[in-house]
Amino acid sequence: MMQRITTLGLDERLERVLAYAFLWVSGLIFFIFEKNSNVRWHAAQSLITFGSLGLLTFIVSLLKRLLEPIWLIGWLSSFGLGLLIDILGWVTLLLWIWLLIQAWIRPDYRLPYVSNWVRYLL
Repeated sequence: MMQRITTLGLDERLERVLAYAFLWVSGLIFFIFEKNSNVRWHAAQSLITFGSLGLLTFIVSLLKRLLEPIWLIGWLSSFGLGLLIDILGWVTLLLWIWLLIQAWIRPDYRLPYVSNWVRYLL
């Protein structure tokens, strides 16, 4: 198999995986500096996917903190929102592992709903 060298001087396959390595941060770095269209696609997909999940987790945890001081509603919302934060964490972890594997195996892998947003970004 022929290795395709990219703008940063690394193998394309490795850069696709590295675009997901540090969630949205590495996606942003590769999106800004890389010119290879495949790597940019995976970087944008990482940026949108993990940026959205991170923002959603932040908003839910902020809402949980705001509702905690309220007497009965605080306890119920704290339990429910805490459970939602845990679920979002597991979804992020499993999606991260899945995307790392898919970026290594399939250069053209697209997440179903996210790929529509990536097209607008590119």
